[in-house]
Amino acid sequence: MATVAVLGLSFSLTRPLLTAFRIVPLLSTTASLTHAYMEWLTTSSFIHTIHDRSLANSSAAVEEMEKAKEQVVPRWFVNFFGTGVWSVIGLNTITLLSAIANLWVLPAGLGEDEIFYSVGLAAAVAHYAFVPLVVPSVNGLFKASAVQTKGDKAKGGEMIAMGNVKEWVSYHRVRMCTVDVVAWVSFVVGGIRVLSV
Repeated sequence: MATVAVLGLSFSLTRPLLTAFRIVPLLSTTASLTHAYMEWLTTSSFIHTIHDRSLANSSAAVEEMEKAKEQVVPRWFVNFFGTGVWSVIGLNTITLLSAIANLWVLPAGLGEDEIFYSVGLAAAVAHYAFVPLVVPSVNGLFKASAVQTKGDKAKGGEMIAMGNVKEWVSYHRVRMCTVDVVAWVSFVVGGIRVLSV
């Protein structure tokens, strides 16, 4: 049984509660990484070429498909982003708070494995370093959606929405494959090592 003092009050945690306390960062980063992968999979489908052989030989059909994407993508992305951002923030907040709690509220028992929780926390914080990089593409897609809602057309028939999606997907992929994976691996290793004692 582990004992922790919070605001001068002493609490005891049974072994199952302590185990749950230790694995929350792992569970939340697993959910976050899965969410990120599904975002990438869904969003990147817009930037891939058509795999339908009946359309592949027709340049007119391909051009028509690209124009259709330009119309669909801004509104789709606004809906996708407007709902998805809250689960991303929620999962990352759970990761941050649970990692901080493990490191500062109940560090006893982490021992040398504290480093894995620290690296996981740092990587989870680094997730937010990518926000300024995606703001221009997200803003561009929100503006394109607003223009479409008003019934206006892009200036000069520009194909800007797909460029914004490509930019967002590229930053998203880098973030997912770096800091999100590092956070997840850190909590996997840290959690297994701490709970194997």
